[in-house]
Amino acid sequence: MSTRKTQRLQNCEPVPGLQILVQLSNTPLVRIIIITVTRHQLAIIGIVFVVTLVFSMRENAPWLTVPKQVAIEFFSAVSQSLAALLGVLIVFLTFTSQLIAQRRHEDYHTLQIQIDQLIRLTQSLPPELSGFNETLIALINYLVPLHLKDFPIWTTSSQGLPLDKLLDNFKNEHEWMQVQEQSSLATHLHRQRIALVINNMEEILERFSRLYNRILEISRFILAIVKLSFLLGVSLLFLLLFGIIDLQREFPDLSLPVIVSLAIWVLIALLELVLDTWFFYKNFYGSSSHYLRFFLNTKYPN
Repeated sequence: MSTRKTQRLQNCEPVPGLQILVQLSNTPLVRIIIITVTRHQLAIIGIVFVVTLVFSMRENAPWLTVPKQVAIEFFSAVSQSLAALLGVLIVFLTFTSQLIAQRRHEDYHTLQIQIDQLIRLTQSLPPELSGFNETLIALINYLVPLHLKDFPIWTTSSQGLPLDKLLDNFKNEHEWMQVQEQSSLATHLHRQRIALVINNMEEILERFSRLYNRILEISRFILAIVKLSFLLGVSLLFLLLFGIIDLQREFPDLSLPVIVSLAIWVLIALLELVLDTWFFYKNFYGSSSHYLRFFLNTKYPN
């Protein structure tokens, strides 16, 4: 949003139950392990599957064969757990998306009210403030055609937004002192009313930017839902193969590699979900650059 204001970072103390997570995330070795596991998870799962399959196929290791009933119970438990977790995530995503949409509409309606007030103030602009008339009209012409789908507004040039230029003019002490010397009290109050309306609009536009960032954060949970849904489908598939088709009778050595690989894959997916939830929690209650860098290095490696 405004290139003039820097986003304030709020440092908050985590709840007592998250103190362990904070300490672990501050450990360099743990960060390296998490980044490596999430970045190369497919390769890790493939290696685990091949190694486990080789060990289970050895003639002197019949104890590595998992009984059919144990395999069925494992796949059933994984399927039920993933289904319950997906239900919670879908409810959370639906509720949060509706809340964000409601706030966007409320801020948009408030912005329209502020624009109407600015138009009225511009129409009754005193002669002493005629120098600001062109900038005010430019701002009005810029904001009026905007619709809800056009927010947030990003700066597309080095010159900045008209709102930034307007605030620069109104906060230019040298220029305002020249006007104030020849202005009356009514003119001074009129200018303050305009400045108040413009500051309100700036705060609303910044809220649009924060809501947009919140949408991007929520979108990470959509990816988690997709991945957990895929794992749920895989678990149900093997439950069908082992429970009904009786795949283990034809391939007795396949049960252990499949179970171990699926268990590790589910654990990695849960780890990514914890990282997403932790990142969302830090942004909601106050963010810090350390957690931002850690999350970006984990999810989007160079």
